[in-house]
Amino acid sequence: MRADTSDVAFRLLLALGELWEGLHRAGIDPSARGLHITHEYLGGYTRYCAGPGSHPRLVVEWNESSRHLRVIRCEPWPGVEATISATVALVRAEARARGISDIVDRTLVAACKEPLKPARKTVLPTAMQGNPALAGRRA
Repeated sequence: MRADTSDVAFRLLLALGELWEGLHRAGIDPSARGLHITHEYLGGYTRYCAGPGSHPRLVVEWNESSRHLRVIRCEPWPGVEATISATVALVRAEARARGISDIVDRTLVAACKEPLKPARKTVLPTAMQGNPALAGRRA
């Protein structure tokens, strides 16, 4: 997975982050498949921290109105796509069982659509430590 808005897995991760608190309130534990996400609002940006446990492997800040993505940390995370896929499947099944599938599906389907507007991306130098492959992805 790339920390990039052109990557479907990444957009699904952001969508799950937006749904995360509501899913917990509905009695759905989205972390049951190994994906852990926290998010916090920082003025115009939303910071998402995601990983397979309490240590986030991916930390990004996203500003929807300016379509600006800041990559703060992006560490190797083997199996991230499978983890996201398993989490989406669990969330959809649990949402159907609780009668809230329309809200969940609407958010996930929107995440799968190709963005109409391009996004600007900034990769902070600290994000590249230990992951030199990101240097070529700087925009």
